[in-house]
Amino acid sequence: MEHFYDGQVRRYITQFMRLMSNFSYKDSSGKLTQVPVRYGDVGRQVSAVMKQNSENLVNSAPFIACYIKNFEYARERIQNPTHISKINIRERAVSDDGTEYLNYQGTNATIERMMPSPFNITFSVDIWTTNTDQKLQILEQILVLFNPAMEIQTSVNFVDWTSISYVELTGVTWSNRNIPQGAENDIDIASLSFLTPIWLTTPAKVKQLGIITQIITNIFQQPSGMELDPDMLLINPVTVRAITPGNYSVLILGTTAQLMYEGENLVGDDYVHLPVKNGPDINWYTLLDLYPGQFKAGLSKIMLTRPDGTQIVGTMALNPSNDVEMMINFDQDTLLNTPLPDLTDTFIRGTINAVINPTTFNPGNPDIDTRYLILENIPPDVQAWKNSDGTQFLANANDIIQWDGVKWNIIFDSTTTQPVTFITNLYTGIQYKWDGSSWSKSYEGIYAAGAWQISL
Repeated sequence: MEHFYDGQVRRYITQFMRLMSNFSYKDSSGKLTQVPVRYGDVGRQVSAVMKQNSENLVNSAPFIACYIKNFEYARERIQNPTHISKINIRERAVSDDGTEYLNYQGTNATIERMMPSPFNITFSVDIWTTNTDQKLQILEQILVLFNPAMEIQTSVNFVDWTSISYVELTGVTWSNRNIPQGAENDIDIASLSFLTPIWLTTPAKVKQLGIITQIITNIFQQPSGMELDPDMLLINPVTVRAITPGNYSVLILGTTAQLMYEGENLVGDDYVHLPVKNGPDINWYTLLDLYPGQFKAGLSKIMLTRPDGTQIVGTMALNPSNDVEMMINFDQDTLLNTPLPDLTDTFIRGTINAVINPTTFNPGNPDIDTRYLILENIPPDVQAWKNSDGTQFLANANDIIQWDGVKWNIIFDSTTTQPVTFITNLYTGIQYKWDGSSWSKSYEGIYAAGAWQISL
C-alpha cells in the first residue's frame, strides 16, 4: 500500500480540545479569566522549554490538559470489511477565477468508499486549579454540556461518512493528586473521562464518469453470394436508434417531463383531466448522472420523435423545487411541424379560434369562419347557440364547429371515425391532436426509450 496520512486521529483530538476551550473563572475582584487548554502529552524537550530549563519554576494554574488515555479496536461496531460504497457526484461549475458558481453542471465523478475501521478513544481531561472555587466554576460549566454526550464533526465534506461522532462523559474524579506534594499552596487536579467512537478510513477512489452515450454508424446487410461493393452500400440499410441510458420512457405533460420506467402506465387519459403517473417518482439526476457531459439549464436539449418521424425539440431546466420534474421550453416551429387538416374550403386551414365550454360560453355575433373546439355537448333550447333562422344548433363534445355567417356547422364530427388530426388554437398557439377518442396537446404523452434523447 502506498503511504498516506490524513490526520484523522489528530482531527478528533483538535475537535475534543475545542470542546474544552473558552471556559473561564471569576476571581474575588469579579475579573473573568479564560482557562487555557493544551494537549497533556507533552514531550520531555517541550516540557523543559516551558519550565525554562529550571526545576524551580512553579506550575501555573488554572489550566486544562487533554490527552488520549486509551485507544482500542471497537469489535462490537465492526461491519462488512469488504463493503465498498459507490456514489455519483455532480459538481456545479465554477468560474475560471474560482470566485463564483455558474448555472450549469461541472465535473461528474464516481466515488468508491471502502468500509472504515471502528475504534474507541478514551480522552482524559485534567483540570488544574489552585482552590475549590476555581474547580467548582470550571466543572459546572463543563458538566452541564454533557447529558450524557455532545456531537462532534471532524469534516465538512458531505461524502465523508465518518465525519460525525460524539463525546460521552463516562467518569468524574473529584481529586486525584496534589502538586507539589506537601506544599502549603497545593495545585489540585480533577479528572474527567470521555469516550468517543471513531472510524479510520482509507482514501476514497475518485473516478471520472465516462460512458458511451451515442454511437453514430452505418450497419448494412450484405446480400448472400455478393461481394461488398461501394456501390451497394445503400442496399438494405438497418436503422439503429440510440436508447436512453437506463431504458427510461418519458411522460410529457404541458411543459414538464417526468421519467417513467419502461412499461409503466398512466392513470386517466382525457382532455380535461391530464394523465398522471401511477409508479414511483424518478429523480432526473438518476439519468443525468449516467452522462459524462455537463447539463446546462436553458441550453441542454431534449428531442422527441413522433410516430410519423417528425421531431420536437426543446431546451431543458430542472424544477428548482422538485428534481422529479424537468421543465421544457419547446421550439414552436418544431411543435407545429405536422400535417394540417383540410376541414373546410375556407381561407383558414388547420386552426381554431378557441377551445370553449358551450354551456358557459356565449359566442355573441361571431365573424364568418369563426371556429371553436367544444368540450361539452351543446344542449337543446339554448338561445346563445341558435342559428339566424331561429333553428337550434346541436353538437357533441370534442366536435369542431364553424360559423358561416348564417348558421353553425359541424366541420369535425367526433362521433364518426376520424383519422389522427392536428389543430392549432389561434388564441393560445397550442397545437392539439385527435387520437380517435379525445383531444390532447399534440406533443403530450409517453415517449418510449428510443423515441427520445437528450443533448447536453
